[in-house]
Amino acid sequence: MTSDYKIVLTTCETKNDARRLAAILVEKKLAACVNILPEVESVYVWQGKVEQQTESKLFIKTNVQRLEELMACIKCHHSYDVPEIQVLDVSTGNPDYFNWINEVLS
Repeated sequence: MTSDYKIVLTTCETKNDARRLAAILVEKKLAACVNILPEVESVYVWQGKVEQQTESKLFIKTNVQRLEELMACIKCHHSYDVPEIQVLDVSTGNPDYFNWINEVLS
């Protein structure tokens, strides 16, 4: 079962890239809110080599109606060839907050 509300996770190479992407998503009403954790350490394999990099992590709050367009927008405006896009279902929470999300995204 999927929820009407989603948290989408992605990372950006720099804090400025994260801020730019967050602003685009909010201005286009694809996200009601984006939290940016300015420094996370990432260790991953890219093109057969282990990489280690400091990135910014975005927690993007949206609803299911905006999800597909939001993911397409991330792909379009992201600096990475293969951006992280992971979608988490929100199973429960403050109904007033969910109402606010719907108001902002309508």
